[in-house]
Amino acid sequence: MQLLRAFFVGLLMVGSGVVEAQSAPGVTVINNPGGGTIAFAQMPLQHTVLGAMGRVLQYVHAQFGARPQVTRVMRGADGKTLAVTFTVKSPQGNGEIAGLALVAVSPTGPGKGAALTDRADRFRTTVRSMLQQLQSKAGARTASNSPSAASNGSDAAPQAAVAPAEAPAAAPAPEPAAASDGAAMQLSGKAAPLHQTPLPDGTGSVGLPDGWRITAAHWGEVVAEGPTPGMGLHFNWQFHSGAAGPGFGLNIPPGSDPGTTFKIAMTEAFRQSRKTPPSINIVSTRKVNATEDTVIADLDGGMGAAQALAHVVKSAPGPAGGYAITLFVINYPRQIAQQNQATAAAMFSAIRINADAVTAQIQSDTRAQAQWFDRQQADYHRREAAQDAQFANYQRQQDVKDRQFQQFDNDLLDRTVIRDSDLNAHGTVDNDLADALVQANPNRFQEVPASQYVKGIDY
Repeated sequence: MQLLRAFFVGLLMVGSGVVEAQSAPGVTVINNPGGGTIAFAQMPLQHTVLGAMGRVLQYVHAQFGARPQVTRVMRGADGKTLAVTFTVKSPQGNGEIAGLALVAVSPTGPGKGAALTDRADRFRTTVRSMLQQLQSKAGARTASNSPSAASNGSDAAPQAAVAPAEAPAAAPAPEPAAASDGAAMQLSGKAAPLHQTPLPDGTGSVGLPDGWRITAAHWGEVVAEGPTPGMGLHFNWQFHSGAAGPGFGLNIPPGSDPGTTFKIAMTEAFRQSRKTPPSINIVSTRKVNATEDTVIADLDGGMGAAQALAHVVKSAPGPAGGYAITLFVINYPRQIAQQNQATAAAMFSAIRINADAVTAQIQSDTRAQAQWFDRQQADYHRREAAQDAQFANYQRQQDVKDRQFQQFDNDLLDRTVIRDSDLNAHGTVDNDLADALVQANPNRFQEVPASQYVKGIDY
């Protein structure tokens, strides 16, 4: 149940009136001015609502030191969104915490999740303002036009200048440089002409050779395939990692070499998609700049013998040790990979992201999520009111039966319930004493009918 792209670490920019902190790898936290805390993150390896919700609740457990107890579950009709309310009895002296966890997933894009928490005694009054804060304060920043323009921001995706969707064709391929193993990484072949192709969701464009087509696009992330099996690309593919501890992402130490980073990210992406990961053999790596490396790797597995040319972009570690990883990957069948390296290099420079379009989608999706939540809450309250009315009617019927049974019991045992008006009290006595008291002082003593029995005293 995504506050959708608004939860994307690396695309998120919080307004000046909000305090922002990093409490776990890949998680952005907003302190709500009206009370409560909003934590949200992109989960690129989660494509099922149960898996994504498990990650969010794991984060809550880590934050408060106790396992959250789910109190209510709300599922979206499309099966791609899920919301739960929960409570946590924190051992950290914070009292009882109440919260709302939301996730949304897509088969072609990364999962997203959020946790809204506050003291249990005021959560009902602050949850709406937390949703509104998320909607009104979240903006966006996007990935670079090209992989090599990554920023050094902490715990966020790489940031750089963003070109409009109608940007010109790709820039020339960079000059080759020495590989990390001492060999030269030559970009073989002549670059094919590229056609700047708009992303279907309107968030940018990508340069593609003849015969290639976009198969999925989601807020600047794009997947395309070529005319031959084994040809494909996945650009602006975002992952998040922390040095240790639970969080929304991988566990790759910041100093890991680019080959290791690429292998772990790709293997986990396949695993989370319920696909068998290919075997990955790193052929060579090349340092582009302080935050970016180029990797060539042979892949063997379900896609056949393929070779991947990838740019691995890392942000600087944040205060909590977490950092962002963005992959730009192009695959070719191994037998033609070398002759297409120049074309691949040109394609890396031909990704254009329209930041305004991404921001508009964030705001639209956040509003839709808030409206969905309001509808779910209203429906829950209607069902709750109907159940309360049904239970109250059952209790009234049961009370009438209890009174009638007590009156029948009193008749069998020759007993009568009388009222002492002076003491404002009821009592059950035998019939003879009841008759004597009523006859002696009818203003003080009266027989009580079953309809006026007092629960807990007369029955």
